[in-house]
Amino acid sequence: MIKIRTFCNYRDRCHKEVRDKLYAMGLFKKEVDQVLMQMIDEDLLNEERFARSFARGYFRTKQWGRYKIKRELQQRQIHVRLIDTAMTEIDEEEYQATVRRLIEKKLKTTEGKPLERKQKVSDYLMRKGYTYAEFKSALEEKGKCEAP
Repeated sequence: MIKIRTFCNYRDRCHKEVRDKLYAMGLFKKEVDQVLMQMIDEDLLNEERFARSFARGYFRTKQWGRYKIKRELQQRQIHVRLIDTAMTEIDEEEYQATVRRLIEKKLKTTEGKPLERKQKVSDYLMRKGYTYAEFKSALEEKGKCEAP
């Protein structure tokens, strides 16, 4: 029990991570459920807090887009309502500024013809979890992706 408390105190965790850790420690379903309930009662485990923290952290540190953050939260079996709540942690102005900054950064390191550069920047942003609709206007702002 001390080991799992330390695991949860290190950073916010979702139920799935804790459940997987407990099973890996050799506990059975009944014991796992008991430990999870106790941790929820003590507020060591809170999925809303986890989802908000996850969205905020991965946006600010890794500059992930909303789509990628949502997918990651879904993989961690977070409820859709909590995912929607977590998305409110991302400020729209900060989001758009990040998109513009990522475009600038990628254009500086990308070579090739204007259309190839535009495609490479688009691919990069989509891998980061941004949808085309989110960055289309910012990319068009840069014109024909002329050399910096």
